[in-house]
Amino acid sequence: MTELVVREKVGDGVVAEPQSGNGAGVREKVADGPALRVAHRLPWLALAVAVAAALGLYAPLVVGMAAEWAEFPSLSHGFAVPLISAYLLWRQRHVLAETPLEGSLAGLPVIAFGLSMLVIGSLGGESFVARLSLPIVLLGTVIFLGGTSVARHTWLAIAYLLFMIPLPYVTLKVLTYQSRLFDAGLTAAALGWLGVPILRDGVLLHLPNMTLEVADECSSVPAIAALLALGAAYAQMQARPAWSRVALTLAAAPLGLLSNLVRLILTSLSAYYFGPIALNNVIHKFNGTSVFLATVLLLVALDALLTRVWRKAPP
Repeated sequence: MTELVVREKVGDGVVAEPQSGNGAGVREKVADGPALRVAHRLPWLALAVAVAAALGLYAPLVVGMAAEWAEFPSLSHGFAVPLISAYLLWRQRHVLAETPLEGSLAGLPVIAFGLSMLVIGSLGGESFVARLSLPIVLLGTVIFLGGTSVARHTWLAIAYLLFMIPLPYVTLKVLTYQSRLFDAGLTAAALGWLGVPILRDGVLLHLPNMTLEVADECSSVPAIAALLALGAAYAQMQARPAWSRVALTLAAAPLGLLSNLVRLILTSLSAYYFGPIALNNVIHKFNGTSVFLATVLLLVALDALLTRVWRKAPP
């Protein structure tokens, strides 16, 4: 028996009608390509609108944070955090395109918790609590509309936004002062080991020819968030094991503190041997930049070491 398939175009679709010898026909509507694409994009559009609405709700808080980023140099990394977060999300674009959107009610409690933090923080004058609720609400929105599968591929980009939130002022002030005392003590000890006569008085370092102060700007505590953000961004630049990414992210802060301590020691040595001219150089004036560059170099060295360990590890 010979079977003939007759195809005819109807509107934007194609109708396939197999014809058999006994005259019985079965009609099959081939789905319209553009219609399928639109139907596939609608859930993503709904998710994008919901995320945009959440960001609009937090617009006043984001503007307030941006003002602090512009005012305090140690917080200026906040401008780069949303861009890096967007890049981390863009890197997952191919995986997300193949991930089905299956909304989950588990996102509702997360949204409710985040919004309660926003209300409590706003009414209680705790801006840190209110700002901290932003990534929580975004994550809850993604879970509610996209499902846990989508959240699994986007949580890192959302969590990265935590690095743009400044620490509470009172907490930061206390930690900064304790860091100044710690840095001054280690600097004085190192100079003593190097044979430099020095007398330490709190955060003051008395040299024979001048007195130096470990000021707030010399502390790395205000830049800890920036250092962690730097480590997290560097860890995501290329494919590496999860443990290596965590190690690089967490190591950025202590490596930054170490870089700052070395800078303080070198500055004090230069002041002892060369006088006030040592305080007018580029390294001292742009201390944040020099610490960041040194931290990047140390991260590269640590990454090379971890890569060698990873490659030598037995399968």
